[in-house]
Parts: sequence; structure tokens; C-alpha cells
Amino acid sequence: MKYMHKAIWQSDGNLVIRGNTRALLFRALEDARANVQGANADPQLARTLQALQDVLGRYDGRLPSANELLGDPAQEQLARNLLKG
Repeated sequence: MKYMHKAIWQSDGNLVIRGNTRALLFRALEDARANVQGANADPQLARTLQALQDVLGRYDGRLPSANELLGDPAQEQLARNLLKG
């Protein structure tokens, strides 16, 4: 897994989210919204995700994929197996 910046709590209660961690938050929100849409969607969850989107705003630029942010899990498993052998 690639290095992720940690969120930092400020003394005034705000949360500072930097770089790839910010992108990961937007990616998770986008993926959750995609999974919630449909006929069987829970309206409360959809409403919660929409409220979160409203608070966060839009991601500036192209949103990276999960593999770009976290690395390819199959490739990492292969690398770990090679190191063990």
C-alpha cells in the first residue's frame, strides 16, 4: 500500500486532510454513491452521502482510481510472495 497522509485535528476542531488522503476520501464517497444508486437504495444512506458531498464540495481535477491511490492489491500480493520465497 502506498503512503497516505494522516488527517490532522486542529485546536479549533477543524480537520485538515491533505493530498492523497483527500483524494481517497472523495474516491470512497464516489464509490459509495455509485453502489447506493438503484431501486433498492436506502434513502437515508443516499441522503447522508448527498449531505457529505454538499459539505465537501467537488474534487478539483481528475479523481484517481483506488488502484492509483492505494496500489494494485494483486501486484502487492505477488511481491510479498516473492519476498517470502
